[in-house]
Amino acid sequence: MPDRSHIGRRYEASGQVIDGDRADAFAGAIAGSDERALGGSVPPTYAAVYCLFPTLALLFTDPEVGVNLAGLIHGEQSFEWPEAVRPGDIVDSTAEIVDVEEKRGMTFLTLAVESARPSDGAVVCRGRSLMIIRGGQS
Repeated sequence: MPDRSHIGRRYEASGQVIDGDRADAFAGAIAGSDERALGGSVPPTYAAVYCLFPTLALLFTDPEVGVNLAGLIHGEQSFEWPEAVRPGDIVDSTAEIVDVEEKRGMTFLTLAVESARPSDGAVVCRGRSLMIIRGGQS
């Protein structure tokens, strides 16, 4: 189970390719056909695909942290986009455990996430994620 000793642990998912067709399909699945005419831009919520999912996969498979997926609840999520991400961009994504708190028998795990284009160093997404974990280690 995550504890305060895990604060500062980082997960890196380099080389995430922003696939325009997948981003377009993602937008259509969420908002319907009106969002498919994005003019080559990537919908903001696509950050879940290139920033959040690849780094969370690394966290969830880290045996030293031992996140109990059966007891996992998504608490909250926030993103900001300092620079635009475009189809074809390659981004490096990271997640860092920035806080772990125990409250009422649950673990509150806070992550800072970020994606940047290595070609110019531009940060294209930054965010925070709070996960609440109930129960013991899986």
